[in-house]
Amino acid sequence: MTVFKARKGLEELEEYTVEHIDADIIVNANECNWGLPPAVQTEIAEAAKAFAFNRYPPMKAEKLCQLIAADFGLPEINVQVGNGSSELLQMACYAFGGSGRKIAFPYPSFSMYGVYTKLSDSKPLPYTLNEDGYIDAETVIAFCRLEKPALLIVCNPNNPTGNYNSLWQMEKILANVDCPVIMDEAYMEFAGGYDAAFAGSTMTLLSKYDNFICLRTFSKAYGLASMRVGYGVGGRDLMRILGKVLLPYHVNAFSLLTAEIVYKHKQLFVERTNQIIGEREKMRTALADLGFKVWDSATNFLMFTAQPELAVKLSKFGKNEGLATEEGTARKLAGQTVFRFLANKKILARDFTRNQALEGGIRLTLGTPEENIIILGMIKEVCERAGGI
Repeated sequence: MTVFKARKGLEELEEYTVEHIDADIIVNANECNWGLPPAVQTEIAEAAKAFAFNRYPPMKAEKLCQLIAADFGLPEINVQVGNGSSELLQMACYAFGGSGRKIAFPYPSFSMYGVYTKLSDSKPLPYTLNEDGYIDAETVIAFCRLEKPALLIVCNPNNPTGNYNSLWQMEKILANVDCPVIMDEAYMEFAGGYDAAFAGSTMTLLSKYDNFICLRTFSKAYGLASMRVGYGVGGRDLMRILGKVLLPYHVNAFSLLTAEIVYKHKQLFVERTNQIIGEREKMRTALADLGFKVWDSATNFLMFTAQPELAVKLSKFGKNEGLATEEGTARKLAGQTVFRFLANKKILARDFTRNQALEGGIRLTLGTPEENIIILGMIKEVCERAGGI
């Protein structure tokens, strides 16, 4: 049998995986569990009747770029559209990274930062967030001056902890680092950032700094995860370089059509986003009352882990019920107990129990109000059966 060798470094690269079960409630991928507003659905259906399936997409997603540029009062050249913001993130690593170059990114954060870094033959340079998931600007600045990365990535609000870092902290970083910066704002709408002039987003700094690219997505607040559309807005020179590594026709035409319609009607999504934020705060309070540590969140998800007293009870219950089958601390086993208890009830959350920085952690996307009642009821049940309440 012939043995084939992949490019150096790929052997040690772990594939991105998520849990898959036959679930009635899916809250593991930070998708939006709400459908599109009826008016938007109707307009998309009407537009689809005359859709030219036989034609290539626009070369550079020009129409959507124009809509976004006009919204931010910028020239079209300052905008790029991609297959989700993830493609733009990956291509930024290709454009600014490379052999012998370092790319700095936060930890714990989006796991694909490290993957894209390695795919671009760059050296991964994770910088640690504090135990509550926040960025300290001075620490990041000192880190960059010492390590001299070719690219710095900041996730705000951060995934998977959910923390929102203030604009003054972000500006301090932009004003004091020498390399290009990616500001990944995939969840900023849940921090209040629907308006182009939202004072908490680095989008408001585009006229002041030209050393960064701000990334957004249609997958989260707009509920278009299946369409895979994201966009980046940034300094002209950086966007020109990014454009060089984007392939022609790289975003399919139907996705672009859908995103254009959604973006023109984005105010229709504000009420729904506010309702999700309300559900987040109710769920946060309820989980804390049950005895969980819940990370601060300005997103559509919550990260939580059992506090010591509850962790001991859940871990013992999990061992007795065959839900916690691995070795580890009470906190880790408690998280596995909750995750597997939910999975047995056909509720799929995201398992972070083995993550060193988030030991025992479960990430839970906010579902619809009806789904959230069921989810919280199941978490209460496992806590009650463990003797935690």
